[in-house]
Amino acid sequence: MEILFIGRFQPFHKGHLKTLISLAKKADLIKIVIGSKQFSFEKRNPFTFQERKEMIERSFKKENLKNFMIFGLEDKNSDSKWFKELIKTVGKFDVHYGGNKHVRAILLHYKKQTKTIKRHKKELSGTEIRKLIVENKKVTKFLTPETLRVIRKTDGFERIKNIKKTNKKRVFTIGHSTRNINDFIDLIKEYGIKEVIDIRKIPMSMHNPQFNAVSLKRDLIKNGVEYKNIKELGGLRQNSKNSMNTFWENNSFRGFADYMQTRNFKKGLVYLMKASAKKRTVIMCAEILPWQCHRSLVSDALVLKGFSVTHIINHNETFEHKINKHAINYRGGLLYK
Repeated sequence: MEILFIGRFQPFHKGHLKTLISLAKKADLIKIVIGSKQFSFEKRNPFTFQERKEMIERSFKKENLKNFMIFGLEDKNSDSKWFKELIKTVGKFDVHYGGNKHVRAILLHYKKQTKTIKRHKKELSGTEIRKLIVENKKVTKFLTPETLRVIRKTDGFERIKNIKKTNKKRVFTIGHSTRNINDFIDLIKEYGIKEVIDIRKIPMSMHNPQFNAVSLKRDLIKNGVEYKNIKELGGLRQNSKNSMNTFWENNSFRGFADYMQTRNFKKGLVYLMKASAKKRTVIMCAEILPWQCHRSLVSDALVLKGFSVTHIINHNETFEHKINKHAINYRGGLLYK
């Protein structure tokens, strides 16, 4: 028997696992559908499809469950389109198990067998778990150990809190490093990025020519991602003679901190903030680790303006930016003391 189970898994928790272990005993194959595939970094959908998939796969591996397949399904603007896409994605199944009334109604309309799953009183829903996280309450007892691993390596607890605080005001950052161009594109698309804003002052790389501006722009556009180089946010700045950014001993960082007081920097920052309001945007530089790059200072400036900043390190590996503790608000900008 092939069983269908649909959920958003935001996040995957012990209630999900308990149900799926029970279903695995009666099924030859469980087809698990992760819904709202296209959404992430939102109040109802904080985690990406790939992050949710990893939560499930790791939890199943620990339980030695092998009779399953995982699919992703995007939300549609009509029930008929959603059902058509469901069947196209998963193929045939014998029975659906679930508690979502709307999903069950659609399946019944199309003559598919569906059975209700009742939630145990002591189990919490994903919505309830996210609410507790925002309230700084412990939720570890409701989550599988493997879900916790994924949440921790994506800084998921802070992500959920930041979504609540800043709503949709968010910018992502990434360093191209030595990545293969196809892997780079897969990575940014995994996070729903629609525009890459290159903040290299000189948008070229001798050792990684795949990230030269002309070829990078071409490859991004082919994959439906926009590209723009904003030199106003670029590094390689000279120290001011009367620098007030005494915290920075590194000349490169001090020079950029001094430059952040200028009109040109503020112009570039305004462009970035406006662009991110229209589409999901990532700022890109060369260094893979943000604390080794001037984009960490750009991130400080964004946080000061009420934005959340998410640093993309690798697939399912991110962290939320925290403003430098030596940064102080000075005339609407930052000084590092």
